[in-house]
Amino acid sequence: MKFRSFAVVAALLLFAPVADAQTSERQWFEGGPNPLRYEIAITPNAEAATFAGEARITIEVTEPTQVLTMNALGLDVSRVRIDNATAAFSTNEEAQTLSLTPRRALRPGRHTIEITYTGVIQDEAYGLFRVEYQDDGQTKRALATQFEPGDARRFAPMWDQPNRRAVFSLTVTAPTNQMVVGNMPAAETAQLRGGLTRTRFADTPSMPSYLLFLAVGDFERVTRDVDGVELGVVVRRGETHRAQEALTAGEQSLRYFTEYFGIRYPLPKLDMIGVPGAGGFGAMENWGAILYFDQYLLVDENSSEAERQNVFGIVAHEIAHQWFGNLVTMNWWDDLWLNEGFASWMAAKATEAVHPDWNPWLAQMIDGTSTAMALDARQGTHPVVQTVNTLDEANLAFDTITYEKGLAVIRMLEAYVGEEDFRTGVRNYLNSRLYGNARTEDLWTAVQAASGQPVLDIARSFTGQSGFPLITAESADCITRRGAGITLTQRRFAMDESARTDQRWEIPMVVRRVEGNEARLVFPATATTSAEVLFTCQPYLVNAGQSGFFRVLYDRANFARLTRSFAALEDSDQLGLLLDYWAFGRSGDAPFTDYLELVNVIPADANPIIVIDTIGSMQALADYADGRPSEAAIKAYGLRLLRPHFERTGWTARAGETSNDSQLRASLIAALGDLGDESVIAEARRRVRSGEAIPAGIRNAVLGVYAANATAADYDSLLAQARAASDFVEQRRLWRQLASAQDATLARRTLQTTLGDEIPRQIRTQVIAVVAGSHPRLAWDFLVANRAAIENYLDPLQRLEFPAGIAGVSSDPAMVDELERYAANFPEGARPTVVAAQAQIRLRAQTIAERMPAVEAWVAQRR
Repeated sequence: MKFRSFAVVAALLLFAPVADAQTSERQWFEGGPNPLRYEIAITPNAEAATFAGEARITIEVTEPTQVLTMNALGLDVSRVRIDNATAAFSTNEEAQTLSLTPRRALRPGRHTIEITYTGVIQDEAYGLFRVEYQDDGQTKRALATQFEPGDARRFAPMWDQPNRRAVFSLTVTAPTNQMVVGNMPAAETAQLRGGLTRTRFADTPSMPSYLLFLAVGDFERVTRDVDGVELGVVVRRGETHRAQEALTAGEQSLRYFTEYFGIRYPLPKLDMIGVPGAGGFGAMENWGAILYFDQYLLVDENSSEAERQNVFGIVAHEIAHQWFGNLVTMNWWDDLWLNEGFASWMAAKATEAVHPDWNPWLAQMIDGTSTAMALDARQGTHPVVQTVNTLDEANLAFDTITYEKGLAVIRMLEAYVGEEDFRTGVRNYLNSRLYGNARTEDLWTAVQAASGQPVLDIARSFTGQSGFPLITAESADCITRRGAGITLTQRRFAMDESARTDQRWEIPMVVRRVEGNEARLVFPATATTSAEVLFTCQPYLVNAGQSGFFRVLYDRANFARLTRSFAALEDSDQLGLLLDYWAFGRSGDAPFTDYLELVNVIPADANPIIVIDTIGSMQALADYADGRPSEAAIKAYGLRLLRPHFERTGWTARAGETSNDSQLRASLIAALGDLGDESVIAEARRRVRSGEAIPAGIRNAVLGVYAANATAADYDSLLAQARAASDFVEQRRLWRQLASAQDATLARRTLQTTLGDEIPRQIRTQVIAVVAGSHPRLAWDFLVANRAAIENYLDPLQRLEFPAGIAGVSSDPAMVDELERYAANFPEGARPTVVAAQAQIRLRAQTIAERMPAVEAWVAQRR
């Protein structure tokens, strides 16, 4: 699953099953019947939002069994037969279970269960759900399923946990004029009365229940043969022209992963299905039938380079899952990161192989690794591998730590053991567990065996405990030239007091002289050690190449040398220094002015990603200065720093420029507008008001500047465009632009509109979240005042985390207690999310109160 950032990072359910006689403290089935095969027949009624179902389940029991208990939720069961004999049954909605009692105890061996039932089609993205969209003035509906981690039980009674793999046979009766899509190709179709067609899909391989998939709608499909695999993109009728880039990304990813894993993709087809809408995730890796919300799959003439890159990354992530997660599945949700962290890492590797000019590892340092570090350095974090007992806890595991820290740890270990040995270990791991389940230790044991390196100790160190190291590097006095080595110490990097704990790590690292040799070592989990590997009068780098998941604080002399040598550093090391010292400025480990000294020596021809990161920092400083006497001066400093880069990029794309150059141009336009550059604001207004075609590469940025600085007339013009748009992707773009208005009166209008029917239901909460970025207090008060209505828009994947996301962008300390009151009746499983948001609020407030005065003084001296 590819989760979406901000308020929908995790997937959350309304209820978690309660342990019964067949379960342990962990809310799963341990022992008891083993499902072998499910034959599920479904007849959905999209208009009535109901479906009728029949399930025939083949099980095997190893001991006499009087009662069978499986998962079921929201299903109305009308009949049960076991081995052709009627059986008694009872449901427990709180426990999410269905218990069956045969007339006599079942003997060891195979048995057949037949269940007739009905269920509900949801209006939000969980279970079997429906989405509405407009097509030439007609309202149409499409159906799709989303089952991870625990919603397959809303579709049919089953043992709904990842280590109960079984074969699935799915039959669907649907309108003849609609396409049905499942995990496998159709094996048989039959025309029925009433304009219906019954489709039986071929049997799936043995797989966990959460990978089962069904979609029904007015779809079209484009296909491509990829070495014998039928690769398809399924989209709304009339949208196939927007599917070609996804189809190409799928082909490239499929070939890359087949070669990397050394295992052919095992199904005859792989569809990527795009449905309009939005939810708590962007895409879901159902085996052979990946579900996307179509803004994460479709590309058109208005798509920016950032959107195009995002489509490739999501496609690669989901296709990587077809091996890592589907072919071999984690045993239980404790090891969710085995699925998600690995798929994220593999997506970056595929991007590097196919689009090296995108510099995916540099982008990952900003968008992923640094984000994970920010969360992992304060209250509310958790280990990568964590104890999961309930579905609330399982859903909370879909977060930045699982995805991004998981990715970073894998990258660090690959860099340590080497690419070939790492791949050998991965291949051995997969081949030893085909169509089975695994735990974290199984992967690291295989990599350790392949490489001969102490992988297990390092991996346990970084995945078994929360937080990450801060390495302090001290070198001997250059003048005396005694003790030509570096003293390294480690402690946990902390943004708040709760993170100032005494963990230690086994740390693989590369120490390099800027113009010379390097040393590779594993820093043991002890308080202090010395690495005598460099001549100290030369500037040196710890974590050279930036593959390690730690930050490095240098002594003043070496920091000064690195600042003077900054332009000569590799791009990754330039960015690593900037990210580390930005974090130290916020944590207080180094003056914020150290970061500003580095910014001042960024070369004119710096990598676009480095400049994009600097843009984000200048906008953050301006945000911290909002309402302070220094606000104008801080914005002016940001403008002075960024204008030269914009003068080089200009408004117009140049022949031969890279995708990242295009992204930099858009980022600069957006940032200069945000910082108050009147010439950029005026040009954005001119381009939009004139009605001229705006190049796709800068369209979102120009519209964003226009919308952020909208007058009432500008707002009304955008509002008319949003109301007139019928395509969901374009609707989403326009409504999000409207939500970015800086004028508080216009922001209130936007918020009020979310309570009506003008904005598509699926993006109303996204609009509220965008308003919160500029008006956190306004958005929060609106959420509190309209809690019931807004929560009705949220699927269970979002409901418990959305409020924390809205509150977490604030720097108002009062928001800490307000969020506490709002979440007073949340289940205990949601507590870490609330705590993390509160920690973020406190950190922002602390940064403004304690760190900004030094920044303001530094900027004042350089006017």
